[in-house]
Amino acid sequence: MTRDMVQMLQGNVDAIRGMELLLQQRRDLEASGYQDDQMYFLPGMLVLKLEDGEVRWMVFSSEFKMEIWKN
Repeated sequence: MTRDMVQMLQGNVDAIRGMELLLQQRRDLEASGYQDDQMYFLPGMLVLKLEDGEVRWMVFSSEFKMEIWKN
């Protein structure tokens, strides 16, 4: 899998705010019709599995960012 895009969504994010952002992103994805079996959490990361890759939202080094990975 290769990383196709990285986008910084918010800076100066602490661990608690980071988890709030990840949980909100999960709720938004569920509201958009994505299923639970398409998503999973890792420490500091939410992953959405798609047919041609995955989208990762992560909190790392005080940044909340999104990465798109393609097969």
